[in-house]
Formats: sequence, structure tokens, C-alpha cells
Amino acid sequence: MLRIALILTSLANIAAGIGLSGLWFKFRHDPGMPIVVLVVALSLLIQGGFTLGYLSGWWQRLGTLSFYLFVAGEGAATLVGGVAILQGVLYNLQPTNGDYEFGPMLAATLMTTQATIGLIHAARSGELGIRKRAQ
Repeated sequence: MLRIALILTSLANIAAGIGLSGLWFKFRHDPGMPIVVLVVALSLLIQGGFTLGYLSGWWQRLGTLSFYLFVAGEGAATLVGGVAILQGVLYNLQPTNGDYEFGPMLAATLMTTQATIGLIHAARSGELGIRKRAQ
């Protein structure tokens, strides 16, 4: 069940990354469209793609390194996404010119949710050795 949730959230990240990069491409000449939108879109695409690749075994030739890259990437995404959610909440408490920013918060929530599920999946896989020490 956890694997299915991880696959679905990875697909949602890929879809959001494609949609966000399409929006950036369409409105890139608008002065209100910052380059960070494209960076977030690429982050969502890479996170979702790497996770799907990890789950399907594409990175097995890297051996244990693929597992540690997966955990490091998901850990970083959890931290970055959590900070972005916090920043979005704090900004929306007193928005500039009444401009609420729900798009970045949604992207951060997608990123953090998928990363958290990925870390739970990694902990349950037994490769970290957490379960052996806990017993």
C-alpha cells in the first residue's frame, strides 16, 4: 500500500512539474514570472522521476549508492518543502497587495508529502538497519 502511495505521489509530482514548466514557458516573458518557477518545476520532475526509477529498479546497477541517493534526496526534499510551506504560511498571514500565494504552497506540499512517504518506505525496506537495532 505504501509503494502504491509513493508511485501515485511521484506521478503527481511529475504532472505538477510538467504543468508548472509549461506555465513558465508560456508566461516567461511576463515580468511577474520568476525563474524560480522553472526551478521548482524541474525539482518536482526530478524528484518524481528518480523515485519512480528507484522503485522500478532502474538504478540497481549503482548498488547501495542508489538507496543512499534516494534517502538523501527525499530527506532534502522534506526539509526544503517544509521550509517552503512555513514560508508560505507566514507570507499569507500578511500578503503584499492582497496577493495570496497558494501555488508555491501546493508545490511544496506535493514535494514534502512524496518525500515523507519515500522516507517511510526506505525505513521499512530494511536497508537502513533500523528495524534490526530497534528490536
